[in-house]
Amino acid sequence: MAHRIGFSNHEADKMEQRNMRLLDVLVAVAIAAVAFTDWEIIANVSVGYLYVLPIALCALINPLPFTLGLSVFCTVLQDIFGPPADSLEWRVVRDVVYLSSFLVVGFCVTLLARQRNRMADQVRRQRDEYESDLALAAQVQRQVLPRPLSLPDIEIAAAMQPARMLGGDYYDFFEVGDNEVDVVIADVSGKGAAAALLMPSLAVALRLRARELDGPAAIIKDLDEVLRQITRPATFVTMFYARIHRSGKTLQYSCAGHNPPILLRTKTGTEITLNDSGPVLGILPGAQFSDSTVSLESGDVLALYTDGVTEQENDTEEEFAPERLQEVVAQAETENATSVVNDICSAVSRFSGNKEQADDLTVVVVKIL
Repeated sequence: MAHRIGFSNHEADKMEQRNMRLLDVLVAVAIAAVAFTDWEIIANVSVGYLYVLPIALCALINPLPFTLGLSVFCTVLQDIFGPPADSLEWRVVRDVVYLSSFLVVGFCVTLLARQRNRMADQVRRQRDEYESDLALAAQVQRQVLPRPLSLPDIEIAAAMQPARMLGGDYYDFFEVGDNEVDVVIADVSGKGAAAALLMPSLAVALRLRARELDGPAAIIKDLDEVLRQITRPATFVTMFYARIHRSGKTLQYSCAGHNPPILLRTKTGTEITLNDSGPVLGILPGAQFSDSTVSLESGDVLALYTDGVTEQENDTEEEFAPERLQEVVAQAETENATSVVNDICSAVSRFSGNKEQADDLTVVVVKIL
């Protein structure tokens, strides 16, 4: 899938070079136009003063010696194509006045251009430092995400593709005890660095409280209270939190306004959507959440996802939609969890074509063995 994070430094430099070439062409055309006007169109009156415009434009993009040379050249042109002087002395005075004016304008504009270039260089350095910091933050963000988990009776794999360099999605899965595995996926409102800053807080809070609280609903409730204290009112989080009881093969879950995961029973081909849900996190004081339980069977595939999957559009502005996701999951009944994740990401990428990725894309797949 295409990711566009503004212009790269190389693209920006190429564009700047093209603009400078176009301006040089414009300078040449402007000089030719003034010379032709002075020679053919306006008689007995010199318009040589108009050379000051291409000279000023030249000074914006070229070194001072080049601009000084152009000033001399334009002085010669106005002398040749302008009306003849009454005397040699008047001709010399006129040429000196023109040349002095051109030199003053070129010198002043060059000073302004140098100041602009210094500011542009400073902005470019700051931009490079910012992009370097973002790249480092993105690397740290990827490192804190868990690696695929493989146990004798369960497989878990995941993938996250941020729309920008930093993403606002979050997922995690970890063993709580000998018999339980917790799986969580979340989507912070917004994109980029602001949303990504909440990810470490989510990870730490969930990992700390998962073993202390009894069940997904209690964990989500506790996290909701924390989020309302540390975030502004406009920021909210959707989350799906599941606890898999391995010995009893049950899935206990609580949902806070997140996209309902898809549970595929490969033995019967039945698809179950886990629709039970509560309010989003971080908004409503006193929000209540409840646990729901569903049985699991060997061969079951559970797919958790964020909006970036189902709301990704193609070139005709058609969304990928949950139905296409269900089709991909249904075709992957014999594959392992990692392969199912890859299939989903590939399907979304093919569907989107050249359409820019609008939101973070995150997929977590659990397969019961």
